[in-house]
Amino acid sequence: MADDGRKPGRGRGKPAVGPGGDDEDSDLSSEFSSSPGSREVSPEREDSGSPVGARGVSLGARDVASIGRGRVARGRGLGLAAQLSSSSSSLSLSSERGDISQLDEAMQEATLECPAGNMFLPPDLGPPPFNPDTDFPMARAGALPSGGLTPEFYPPQSRLSGKFPGTKSTGRACKLQTNHFPLSLKFPQGMIYQYSVTIMPPWFGRRDYKRTDKQLYHDTIKEWKEVCPAAKHNTAAWVFDGHKQLFCTQAYRIEELPDQKVSVWCQEEERFLEMMIKDVERVSDIKVTQGIMEWAVSGRSGHVPQEALQALDVVLKEAINLDLNFYTIGRSHFPMDGETLDVGFGKEVWIGTFSAVRPYGWKDHEILITLNVDTANKPAIRNLHLTNESVPGKTDSYIHSVLAGDGRRKAMVNFARGFTDEQVKTMEKDLKDLKVKYVLPSKDDKIIKRQYRVNGFRKSATKEIIPDLKMSVAEYFKQTHGVDLKYPNLPCLWVGPKQKTIYIPMEFCKMDKQPMPRKKKLPDDAVAKMIRATAVKPMDRQKKIIDGLKKNNAMYKDDPYAREFGINVSGEMAKLTGRVLDAPVIEYSGGKVANINKSNPGKWFQDKNQYVVGQTCTNWCLFDLSGLSENQFKEVVMGFSSVGKEAGMNISKKKEDILRISGTMREAEDMAGSNEEKLKQALKHYETEKKKLEMILIIFPFKAGFLYDKIKQLGDLKYNITTQCCLKTVLFKGDSLNKQVVGNICLKINAKLGGINHVLAPKSKPAVLKRPVMVMGADVSHPAPESRGLKPSI
Repeated sequence: MADDGRKPGRGRGKPAVGPGGDDEDSDLSSEFSSSPGSREVSPEREDSGSPVGARGVSLGARDVASIGRGRVARGRGLGLAAQLSSSSSSLSLSSERGDISQLDEAMQEATLECPAGNMFLPPDLGPPPFNPDTDFPMARAGALPSGGLTPEFYPPQSRLSGKFPGTKSTGRACKLQTNHFPLSLKFPQGMIYQYSVTIMPPWFGRRDYKRTDKQLYHDTIKEWKEVCPAAKHNTAAWVFDGHKQLFCTQAYRIEELPDQKVSVWCQEEERFLEMMIKDVERVSDIKVTQGIMEWAVSGRSGHVPQEALQALDVVLKEAINLDLNFYTIGRSHFPMDGETLDVGFGKEVWIGTFSAVRPYGWKDHEILITLNVDTANKPAIRNLHLTNESVPGKTDSYIHSVLAGDGRRKAMVNFARGFTDEQVKTMEKDLKDLKVKYVLPSKDDKIIKRQYRVNGFRKSATKEIIPDLKMSVAEYFKQTHGVDLKYPNLPCLWVGPKQKTIYIPMEFCKMDKQPMPRKKKLPDDAVAKMIRATAVKPMDRQKKIIDGLKKNNAMYKDDPYAREFGINVSGEMAKLTGRVLDAPVIEYSGGKVANINKSNPGKWFQDKNQYVVGQTCTNWCLFDLSGLSENQFKEVVMGFSSVGKEAGMNISKKKEDILRISGTMREAEDMAGSNEEKLKQALKHYETEKKKLEMILIIFPFKAGFLYDKIKQLGDLKYNITTQCCLKTVLFKGDSLNKQVVGNICLKINAKLGGINHVLAPKSKPAVLKRPVMVMGADVSHPAPESRGLKPSI
């Protein structure tokens, strides 16, 4: 997307304002054909300036049905009036008006004329009186292709009620470019054939398939295609999902797909493995053309052709999955030599590209199916040695980097003496579940290399006894490998299978470059740095998207798999027409309003206006974890009282109303119950004075997500106390209190205490808000195609 104004990595598919031409009615017409050599039925010129080109699945203004223009209804499904014509190789729809009977007749004729490979049943559109807009949310099953047995929910319908703020007469029109690239499809007979396959690595039967096996499986199928009689003559006609599904342009009998054994290099184990490929069997014929067309004709309602979309996704990812210059994670891929961002703590962020085939086009712009592309950012582990520095004294080993955090403080580490208890706790939490590369110089100048996953820490090499051998780790390395440990007082790493006792010294290990596991979180300061660096302006983001696509076989132009399967990706983002709504008017107490600047509508100033409903906070506690001086404490109390009064709140500044409790971050971290004891202390203080504690203001010296979560859990769930957290570094600007920050915090405090800060002015309130209504937002993350059925949508 060129811009979405949201957090990085989100907002996929939302249009963004960007430069666009004035060709609002530009012809995006294209032909939707099912076999090579097809002829166009509608009298359109071949090159119409479409970003897709002359052929494609993007539905043209004259080639394909106009949704919502019929006489029957203005909804997505039933206002479809179309004229169908067919030849042996093409199917096109035009937007000329017609009634239901004409459409039904035309579709029956088209069905009779189409060969079996292209045939699909005509939809029963139902009687004219039904309108999915007025009858929302339930739509009759008869409105779905081939008729339906059960009712289906329709997606949001046309905005006919007048309750929505956006209409064709409000705001101003604008040109948009969105991060969707129209796709054109041209398949032989409109079909992709799906096969199941069983891959048997040496550990088959001893453990289940893991995500980390994906690359090995891809390499295995690549070798299989070179020796399989049905595949070796055209390897580009076969693609693999990384687990157990193959897709092909041709149908083969099971006799043509014999079991094969191949030898494949395993990067993780650094050796060749014998892999068996067996039981390759055709399980499904995916009617891509028919599935997409039925979905389009039904008004883009009902069941999305998920199998067809999955097959297209797998085809477009095959080349990247086999390219050793890219690291693939789910739907995203990252160039191995690409841009990275150092965020401290021994971590970096990989910058890559996300892509997925989407069926959510724009009917008014004749776009049906697109490739959604966005920037992708993945936290990863830096490739650093655990103890060795690049230059003596530079303190750039992995351990130094983790303990130094964001670089604002220097890590005091003495490897010869060993770790402090706090350093052990920090490093064990960081290294657990990460992969390390173990390199040991041994006797006879041999080098032993292994890769392990860390389970945790053990005692130092001089104290940790190997149970089987009854000797310390340091003695074992001396006797077996002839190596004297340089840092025998450092903890040993416990690695490998948990049922085994594999203990290795840190000085022989380096971090393998790897993405961070999902269950591990970046420190808060690293997250903040990542967000600041990855939240870029619209045009910069658009450039990153285009550059990422160009690295992928020149935007799929040189992709042999896409070419073989007849998929063409437009070289330009989809161009749409949108509307910018006028900024609302904000109302404060007494009917006073704050007008938002139309040229800069993202913010407004409260000025001297007061909250609509300002609350009173008499008895409150300041929980100081940042070491405020007495003067700073008084400045905080007076600042909140004065700024709150200006805004319409009454925050007490009397000494007898305010309780100050002090503590340290180390105490809060190390003593699990210390925070709860502080809260109990505050409650007891006010209970003794027969008062009710109304709020606790907590001041942190730095971000501490785990501590924040604990305090919120105690305040919100257990003791029902309003809590407000803030950072000392933000609260104070230099040596003085930042009144603007205090004003922003007062907004949150007033709302938490039950106040109302501001409201929409009556003239800005849409009809939908004239009665009580709940507005709910939801974001859904779907699993990658190869994980469908194994992982849920969240």
